[in-house]
Amino acid sequence: RAARHQADRRRGVRAARADHGRVDILHHDRRDLRQNGGQAQPPDLPQPRQERLEISCSHGVSFSAKKRRRCCAALLLAAGEYNIGRLPLHLCAMAVYICALHAWRGGALTGQFLYAFCMPGAVFALIFPDWGYYPALHFMSASSFVIHGLIVTYVVMQVAARDIVPDVKKCPQCLGLMLALALPVYIFDRITGTNYMFLNWPSPGSPLEWFAFLGSPGFVLGYLPILAAVWAVMYYPFRRTGENKKQ
Repeated sequence: RAARHQADRRRGVRAARADHGRVDILHHDRRDLRQNGGQAQPPDLPQPRQERLEISCSHGVSFSAKKRRRCCAALLLAAGEYNIGRLPLHLCAMAVYICALHAWRGGALTGQFLYAFCMPGAVFALIFPDWGYYPALHFMSASSFVIHGLIVTYVVMQVAARDIVPDVKKCPQCLGLMLALALPVYIFDRITGTNYMFLNWPSPGSPLEWFAFLGSPGFVLGYLPILAAVWAVMYYPFRRTGENKKQ
């Protein structure tokens, strides 16, 4: 009877060890299972699919991190560039909205102002850019050339389509509108020390520097002969438009 009891105890220990082994097989770490030749798999998820999920999740985390870094870079760029000196108070910045207004609602005076002031201003900005302190491949350089080029393109296309018919008789009205826009901008420049519309000091390298000896704001008088010469060239091809209207 003692021998039988001892044999039963041995069989119970072996059974417990076997049960413990089965538990280990089911719940052991997946890395240890791979060491055994990859025979055992977690019962709820096959190994290949689990690996694909891990790879996709890791890529998702990486993609989110990249997006966060790009957003932070964009915010830092905005914080460094778009300050009080980056408000849309330059004539060409206003021209973007005037072009949109003209495309939406039209308007004779709006079209005449685009031709009389916005287009020559954009052309002068392309010839004498004031963003030359940026590298050639900088975003601000590229966007400035593109925006000013689009302003010129829009006005030229409207003139070619006869949606804008330049009329020299509308120049006094356009000049009055320009003065109405420039006066509050000049006051803002004097208060904040900015140079919107180049009313505080001449743009470097531009013809306005020829009149720098007049001081500030005296050099602003240089706009008058420059504007007269530009208008003479711009309106000369359309001199017959007024004659046709008279007839």
